[in-house]
Amino acid sequence: MNHKHQQLITEYTRTRLNEEAVSIERVYFYKTDKRVDPKQEEPFWYTTGDIPILISAPHAVRHFRQKKIKMSDEYTGSIAYLLNKLTGCHAIAVTKLYGGDPNVDNPCIYKEKLAYLCKQSKIKLLLDIHGAARDREFDVDFGTNNKKNLLGKVCTDETLARSFQNCGFSKISFDYFAASGPNTIANFAARELGIPAVQIEINKHYRVPAQNPQGFHRLMAALVESIRSVGRG
Repeated sequence: MNHKHQQLITEYTRTRLNEEAVSIERVYFYKTDKRVDPKQEEPFWYTTGDIPILISAPHAVRHFRQKKIKMSDEYTGSIAYLLNKLTGCHAIAVTKLYGGDPNVDNPCIYKEKLAYLCKQSKIKLLLDIHGAARDREFDVDFGTNNKKNLLGKVCTDETLARSFQNCGFSKISFDYFAASGPNTIANFAARELGIPAVQIEINKHYRVPAQNPQGFHRLMAALVESIRSVGRG
């Protein structure tokens, strides 16, 4: 890891991001099996930024798939929240169990909201954050549907990977989860909205700020540098 990125990580460490992430998770993305009616209660959190990149966290809380409750991808919502604060990107995440799965459903109210935000804010890149199990062999995986979802910006995933490598991540894979299903958010963004999209799968080892604060700091440093790098492209 070079000196520049070591300084970046030290800077984030001083802000005590792990404590902030735990607090955000508790307030906005708490885990419950209580289902809400999306017609009566907004099941999403979203905020605008000042750069045309949107961070999405569709599995930030528990969700329904095939009529069964699936576990959340812990801290993906908090990561999206913090990235908005640290970089000025736009962000959206699910906050309530509303009866669907944004990465599978069609039609899908999450995708409808996402499409509206992309149009209003003239989004040029979507980064869809997901959580991988701890036993996966990668630290992070970039899913691009064999680069089809990049819509010609074929080096985007490589730029992201370099940012992670600069922050000390060595186990990086491409298209382990390819985001090739027709209703994945990344595929939807590319196909229906004409926006390049990457599905980013993050190993749980780095998504536990209370247990692995240094790993979480490195993850946040890598994501911030990723957004800055692709934003310059």
